[in-house]
Amino acid sequence: MPVFECSAILFDLDGVLCDSTKAVDREWREWAARKGVDGDAVMAIAHGVRTIEVIRRVAPHLDAEAEAAAIENHEAFDQRGVTVMPGAVELVKSIPAERWGVVTSGSRLLAEHRLPHCGVPMPRVLVTSDDVVNGKPHAEPYLKGAKGLGFEPGECLVIEDAPAGIESAHAAGMKVIGIASTYAASKLKAADAVIQGFQELSVALGVGRQRVSVVPAGNDHSKLRVRVASVSDCGALASLINSAFAIEKFLEGERTDEEQLRAMMQKGQFLLGCDDTGELVASVYVEVRGARGYFGMLAVHPQHQKNGLGTKMVGAAEEYCRGRGCGAMDLVVLSLRPELPPLYRKLGYAESGVEEFHPTRAFVGAAGCHCIVMSKEL
Repeated sequence: MPVFECSAILFDLDGVLCDSTKAVDREWREWAARKGVDGDAVMAIAHGVRTIEVIRRVAPHLDAEAEAAAIENHEAFDQRGVTVMPGAVELVKSIPAERWGVVTSGSRLLAEHRLPHCGVPMPRVLVTSDDVVNGKPHAEPYLKGAKGLGFEPGECLVIEDAPAGIESAHAAGMKVIGIASTYAASKLKAADAVIQGFQELSVALGVGRQRVSVVPAGNDHSKLRVRVASVSDCGALASLINSAFAIEKFLEGERTDEEQLRAMMQKGQFLLGCDDTGELVASVYVEVRGARGYFGMLAVHPQHQKNGLGTKMVGAAEEYCRGRGCGAMDLVVLSLRPELPPLYRKLGYAESGVEEFHPTRAFVGAAGCHCIVMSKEL
């Protein structure tokens, strides 16, 4: 089990604290299409590198400064598809404010919009593309981060998702933990350790020091990758949900179908949990209702139940809603499932009300059934 002793932790932003891979890809490809540049060539180097440097490499004939400013200004106000990385908020809140910072290749404008959008606290030290002459993979960004926190470079640990960032941290004399969010783990071999997500990190605070342990996966589910579903996932999603809800003998027929899932996606989102082979093993529906979040239709594949996947998906749902400004979370449990409320109580939920049950599908023995509302402050 790799263990790192450090005085401070420096986080990259995109792909580490915020899951913005799809948004970054969309922004760059739209720009490439407008400028007649090869989008694949752009994406091959875009992650972890300053916008201005990408433009200089792929389109030297353009005014790089003007193009970079336009891209970054647009991206700052377009946070579609950007979500918080599961576990990121809890992790940074567990670290003293003077012992962590963010070092990003994005602009300050972008960072100052993206962090609050995802519910991540604003760090005391934030190094952006505006603050350096040489971006990643040069050492300057991380050296500046260490200096801002008041620690020697060798006393800082870095968490990065991109090869350019790993190279930058190493050039600064720092150890690096790679997180396989944007790139496959095989592309991050230069890192001192690689994780699939923050659930594999354990941080213990000491006197003036932090002990960061990489906890190996006890099984493939510790490498669970969570992403937002698209309409193209509805077939696999319906199959998973129907398999998981087959235990509900009071339900006549299947629990859902693709048409219902597409309709639900008009109001909320489904989060999909995939193991390290890409297999869909769990899902949950999430919806933002003003200042409150809601989750339901939690499903875990029958072959993967009792492995903690349900708890992880509930955590992902909470992170999703917290990142959108929700201060509380609600769920509804049928009285026909008396075994469920005790499980949710263990996750901090408490009964907060009762609602009438209006089934949209045929149920057996539904007379007297009601809905139990359970809530939790985030």
